[in-house]
Amino acid sequence: MSIGFKESQSSLSSRIKIHDLYGSANLDHWVLKKLEIKPNEKILDLGCGDGKQCFAINNNLSKSGIKIIGLDEHEDLIKIAKNKNSQNDIKFEIGDFDGELPFSDNSFDLVISCFAIYYAENIVRTLSEIKRVLKKNGRIFFIGPMPNNKIEFNEVVEEAANSKIPKLIGSSRFSSEIFLAVSKNFQKAKIDQFTNVLNFKNIEPFMEYTASALEKNRNVYDEFLKNKDLNVILKKIESILKEKIKANGNLKITKLVGGISAYNSID
Repeated sequence: MSIGFKESQSSLSSRIKIHDLYGSANLDHWVLKKLEIKPNEKILDLGCGDGKQCFAINNNLSKSGIKIIGLDEHEDLIKIAKNKNSQNDIKFEIGDFDGELPFSDNSFDLVISCFAIYYAENIVRTLSEIKRVLKKNGRIFFIGPMPNNKIEFNEVVEEAANSKIPKLIGSSRFSSEIFLAVSKNFQKAKIDQFTNVLNFKNIEPFMEYTASALEKNRNVYDEFLKNKDLNVILKKIESILKEKIKANGNLKITKLVGGISAYNSID
């Protein structure tokens, strides 16, 4: 499977900001509870982007002696992460999870991947590398979209384009193919769900989120946008949102996220 994906800093930052400002729940808090990190553990964050999750973990557990390495193939995002980093306990490196991971066997207590692992070209090969660098009894925690993620957003976009959104790589793959592969290669695999409702009193943040999500450089909606004028679609979306907020007084996007957890081995 060949998967093209390129997340720009501007689109990533835009969606993170909107989640922080308008969300009803905090994903970072939920993730930290699920990770159950112990003192002095070593953590690998695959597809770390600009380091958001690495910093969130370190800020909440800075006195526990943990070490974190963030790995991402996008040089611009790693550069931003390094520029923001002032902690000796966090390191950032350029690399991807489609080849051999640049770490020794049995290096990590925990491997996480937030909204990234479903872009793996060969998930079985990727999981094999993760198993190699994990310690015995080490664990994984992957975060990704569930099938009904942001259903209100999808309905508006489909109405504006008069076209059905095809299955997206994340929501169509994460809780099915990715989870099945984890279940076959790790022990005690399970999925927990996190719900975050984004509430808007005006259309501007919804439009900002939409422009960021549909950005052509991300390649996420390539098939859907083929032979379509994105600017025309955005104008129609704006018109639809104005009618919706006039009728209802507010807008919302319901984010449904899954957390896949499993163990390398159990004594």
